[in-house]
Amino acid sequence: MRQPSFALLPFLLAFLAHADFAHAEKTRFDLTQLKAPPGFHISVFAEEVDGARMMVFSPGGVLLVGESGEGKVVALPDSKHAGKAERTVNVLSGLNEPHGLAFYEGKLYVAEHDKVRRYDWDEANLRASNPKLLAKLPTGGGHSTRSLLFHGGKMYVSAGSSCNVCIEKDPLRATVMEFNPDGSGQKILAKGLRNAVGLAVNPKTDTVWVTVNGRDWLGDDLPPEVIFDLGKNGGDFGWPYCYGDRVPDSNFTKPGTGEDRCKNVISPKLQMQAHSAPLGLAFYEGSQFPAEYRNNIFVAFHGSWNRSVPTGYKVVRVKLDDKGQPQGGAEDFITGWLAPGETKKGRWMGRPVGIVFGGDGAMYLSDDAGGVIYRIAYTK
Repeated sequence: MRQPSFALLPFLLAFLAHADFAHAEKTRFDLTQLKAPPGFHISVFAEEVDGARMMVFSPGGVLLVGESGEGKVVALPDSKHAGKAERTVNVLSGLNEPHGLAFYEGKLYVAEHDKVRRYDWDEANLRASNPKLLAKLPTGGGHSTRSLLFHGGKMYVSAGSSCNVCIEKDPLRATVMEFNPDGSGQKILAKGLRNAVGLAVNPKTDTVWVTVNGRDWLGDDLPPEVIFDLGKNGGDFGWPYCYGDRVPDSNFTKPGTGEDRCKNVISPKLQMQAHSAPLGLAFYEGSQFPAEYRNNIFVAFHGSWNRSVPTGYKVVRVKLDDKGQPQGGAEDFITGWLAPGETKKGRWMGRPVGIVFGGDGAMYLSDDAGGVIYRIAYTK
C-alpha cells in the first residue's frame, strides 16, 4: 500500500480523529446475510439504537448500551424473557461520547471521552442519578473512546493514542489505567497499547486481557491485530516502537535501535489479521452454547477502513486450553456484515462492536453502523 502524500494529511488526521467510529452513520442491515455455525440462531434484540457501542447488564439483568455519538446511555428491558427488548428507556443524556459501562457494588459507572462518573442506580425505574466525578481522562486527537472494567476491587480504564504512531506528550495516552473504585490511587498499569478497546477478565488466569488495534500505513497485512494479557503487574507492551510480537517498527525507530528497545516488551497472546479492528472481547463461561464453544474468547471485528481488500466485519472465536491460553488462531463465528462480493472500501451492512453474555447464556452483540443489538443463541 502506498504511503499517504502530505497533501492528504489534513484529511487523514481528521479521519483518524474519528477512527473509533463512535459517530458511525446508520446503515442498512440484512439479517438473512448473517451466517453462524449450525444450531445457532441470530435475532434482533433491539433496533434504532443509534451508534450502539459497549454494553453491560444491570444487577437485575437489564441490558444497557452506550449510544456514543448521541451522548446517551439507554436501557433495553426484556422483562418477559422473550429475547427481544420491550422498549428503549433513556437512562442518561448529554454525555461526552459515553463508551465504557460497568456496575460495581450497585452503582453505575460510565466512561466518557474525558472522564469517569459514578451514578446511583434505580433498578425499578431504570434511572441513574446523583453523578459523581471520579476521574478526568486525556482528551484530543484520535481514539476518543474510553473502555471500563472492574476486577479485583480495582477500576481499569483504557485511553488510546492521540495519533497513528508517535511519541505521546501525555503519558496517559496509549495506556490502561488502574484506579480505586472511588477514583483515587490512579496509576498506569500498562503502557504501549496503541488503542486497547476490548477489556475482559480471563477466568482461568484471573487477569485482564485486551484487544489492541495496530497502526496504519504499513500495508495490507501489517501490523497484526493483537490480544494481550496485562498480567498482575502490567508493563510495557511496545507501541510506538514495536508491533506484533516485539517487531521493531522500522518506520519509527532508528536503524539498529529497535531490537534493543523491543526485546523486553511483553509479547501478545494472539496475533490476528491486520486492519480487522478488534473491539469487543468476551470469555464464554455459560452453558447455553455447546461444550466446544465454552472456554472460548469471542472478539468483534469492527472492520478495516484503509485496506485495499476489506477485512473484518465479523465475530471470531479463539479456543483456550485448560489454563486459559489460546489454542490455534481465530476462527469465524458470525460473518456476513460485509456486502457479498465486496472488494472496495465503504460497502458494509453492519459493524460489530461490543459483546456481552446474558444470564440466559446467549450472546448480545452491538452494531454501531446498523443501530442494532443482536441476540445469538443455540437452539438446536
